[in-house]
Amino acid sequence: MVDIGAHWDRVHATQGPTVVPDDDEVGVAGLRHFGDLRGARLLDLGCGNGEYSLYFAARGAQVTAIDVSKVAIASLTASCAEAGIDDVVAIRASAFDVAELGPFDAVFGSMILHHLEPFDAFVDVLAAAMAPGGRGFFYENNAMSKALVWCRRHLVGRFGIPRNSDDEEFPLEPRELGLLARRFTIEVEYPTLYLARMASGYLLRGHGERQLGWIDDLLYPIERIRRLSYRQYVKLTGAT
Repeated sequence: MVDIGAHWDRVHATQGPTVVPDDDEVGVAGLRHFGDLRGARLLDLGCGNGEYSLYFAARGAQVTAIDVSKVAIASLTASCAEAGIDDVVAIRASAFDVAELGPFDAVFGSMILHHLEPFDAFVDVLAAAMAPGGRGFFYENNAMSKALVWCRRHLVGRFGIPRNSDDEEFPLEPRELGLLARRFTIEVEYPTLYLARMASGYLLRGHGERQLGWIDDLLYPIERIRRLSYRQYVKLTGAT
């Protein structure tokens, strides 16, 4: 069995804290969905080293940041102590424990939902953790493209193609969006088409990204193609 905490300890031991700029696309999109965060309780789910915890705290949120990695939590705690920040509480905890920490007015996560299993059980926990009228915002990957899923299953990790994830991880599936829709009003946004340019990172060793990005930009207005983007925002409102 994979020791998830140990895996993320190794990851965060080599990834120090970074500063999220004011115009960060994910952060700005989250703020647009959440609205005024002054005095709001916000959960940063799978916070890592806490870059977004600090971003939202700087905008008035009272942040509870959780992660399974003790290294990540120690890093965030040290960063807050050094900067004199008291609006962030960092806790080592599982995503399945968040109902005990709530209720939260806002829940944020970056590339976390697709790690959580059993997902149907997590949806119920998330609904229980959110205050009436609470909102969730998640920056996620996307398993909508059958071609990308096939490549992931049969090519990644072979033929010199890098594997950038652990064996347990799988992109967020349409059925999981359906599970969220049972408990929340859900809106999915594709801020950009990230599809053709994936070949740059996986097949071309970083070459051709500009040209492939041009193809993505050209195809973005076509809705049925846009929905295949490997990057998406999942926005939740009104747990039931």
